[in-house]
Amino acid sequence: KMTMISPTNKEVQIGQTLKDDEFIGMVRREVMDEFLRERASHNGCTLINGLFMSMTSPQSKDEAYTLTYNDFGEGDGTSRQGMKKTLEVDVVIGADGANSRVAKEIGAGDYEYAIAFQERMRI
Repeated sequence: KMTMISPTNKEVQIGQTLKDDEFIGMVRREVMDEFLRERASHNGCTLINGLFMSMTSPQSKDEAYTLTYNDFGEGDGTSRQGMKKTLEVDVVIGADGANSRVAKEIGAGDYEYAIAFQERMRI
């Protein structure tokens, strides 16, 4: 249960019909994503400014996943074409959203219910 406050300082109670063991979880993606990137970098990961395009799964436990992506380098995002590159990795973490390219690549994400929602209301 929570109170949503509009920019004009009007309040709306959200979740009044929720049972005691139910909740509405929300996160600001721009804040959470930056936190996760910084934490990964701090712990030794190399950050790549790119767009995931496809993945080839290993055929045995000794092989790596091969990711294909468009590398945007150090650019500011004004040119969204990038250079096509591949990368071999041992683990893939699909943290690019519920209906992500990674989820689609592995056949996940066929949901019969709302996984996220946003609502605007006049108050």
